[in-house]
Amino acid sequence: KKAEVVLECAGNAAGGPAVGNGVWEGVPLSWLLNQAGVAADAAHVLLEGADSGKLMPSSVGFPYYQVVPVQKCLSAESLVSFKLNDRFLPRRNGFPARALFPGWYGMDSVKWLRRVMVLGPDEVAAGFAESGMNRLYNRVVENSAGERTATRLTEIQVKSVLAWPPDKSKLPAGRHQVYGFAWTGVGVVRSVQVSVDGVWAPVVMPRAARPLSWVRWEYSWLAAPGEHTLMARATDDAGRTQPLVREAARRDGYALNFCDPVRCSVR
Repeated sequence: KKAEVVLECAGNAAGGPAVGNGVWEGVPLSWLLNQAGVAADAAHVLLEGADSGKLMPSSVGFPYYQVVPVQKCLSAESLVSFKLNDRFLPRRNGFPARALFPGWYGMDSVKWLRRVMVLGPDEVAAGFAESGMNRLYNRVVENSAGERTATRLTEIQVKSVLAWPPDKSKLPAGRHQVYGFAWTGVGVVRSVQVSVDGVWAPVVMPRAARPLSWVRWEYSWLAAPGEHTLMARATDDAGRTQPLVREAARRDGYALNFCDPVRCSVR
């Protein structure tokens, strides 16, 4: 099975480079689980990679693994992938095989996959809490009383970034073709707008947006001399719009999908 999929790191900065889009090929994880005879009451699946280490000096050494709800593993889009862009996976991308969960942040798409274990409703992944992995990749929100609530990160948040011009660019006055990319989790990007000094305008998408992959957009900017700030903002088909600033109650460093300003000096 082949699928064009965007994969983003949960800790990617607002305008960061830790995201990519490619054509992945592999075997549906659901097929493997069904061939193994996954039980009807299965709750989670442990996916273990060949790499290992310590998260913190005080934690125990352990292989990298994640625990994913069985419903996601049985979804049609979830793969054990062995090819990227029609070539076998590069070593840095997980050769010979990795998990791939389209629409979710990349930490669950375990590289160098060597073990898949199904857990029942009362089973706990041995060593997961002791390793400290359960304290990572959580959405942490603090209420007005100072109480914090942590929930596991899963779905990629709607986001758009400018690919050109880069921040702190020095440009000649005139017309410039601004472009970037937009994506969302389980859904489709419906629209993208670009702001030039607080004035928003729609962009052009040369190709229609598709589920689970990013879409390129373009904007023709007539740049006048001066100092300018550009931003991009996306909205998906579920009505979710990229926030202008980070949610004030957040106390974690993940899912940084707020609008990232790009400053340009035009002469």
